[in-house]
Parts: sequence; C-alpha cells; structure tokens
Amino acid sequence: MQEGAYTGFSFPYVARCPSKGGYAEYGSIMDVYDEITRLYDKAKARKVNLGESLHQYTFHFVDHALLLDNTLQNRIREYQYCKQFSCPPYPSLQETPANIIEQFSVIEEEYNACVAKQQQEKKNA
Repeated sequence: MQEGAYTGFSFPYVARCPSKGGYAEYGSIMDVYDEITRLYDKAKARKVNLGESLHQYTFHFVDHALLLDNTLQNRIREYQYCKQFSCPPYPSLQETPANIIEQFSVIEEEYNACVAKQQQEKKNA
C-alpha cells in the first residue's frame, strides 16, 4: 500500500470488536493487531479454519488494505513460483531459513483449506 494512502479508516476510530462483543476504540494499528490475536486464539480454541475465520471477522473492524504486508505478499508469490515450477526456494533444505519453511507451510495449509471448501461447495450444489 502506498504510504499515506487513504484507507477509509483514520485512527482513532470506533468499530465492532468481535472478540469481546460490542464496540471498541482502535487507537493504532497495534490495537488492530491485538484484536486479531484475540480472534486467532478463539478460532484456534474452536478448531476452525484460522485463515477463513480471521478474514471474515476483520471486515467488521479494519480496512484490509491496512493489513497487507509487501514482504508477505512477496512470500506468497515465491511459494506460487516454487509450487508451479517444482523448485525449492533454496538449494537445499539445510540452507532454507526456518521462517520460510514455516511461512510456506501456513500458505499451503490455507490453500488446501480453500480447495477443500470449494470441492465441498461443488459437492453440495
């Protein structure tokens, strides 16, 4: 996102607070991250799909443009490239940083959940 771009949200603002019910004031992006952390913990405890749950809840209290991270968007593109062309991100597993393995695992898990949901929806249609 371009620095200083208008997102529709200007801190501080009051919006729904799905983790606590009701409304809350969000004074900074850190308040948004705190809310996402609480929602993550609740979704994990309920054993529901984390990505889908967080994506749907965040519409209630934050502009998704505020959550986009160029570094992570690039990581998703790296994952897609590696998967499409069947090539590893580094010459060997030992040379691959642990955070990249972890991030690729999260991306794969979310991708598989989306595919499974689409297949289930087709089956139920």
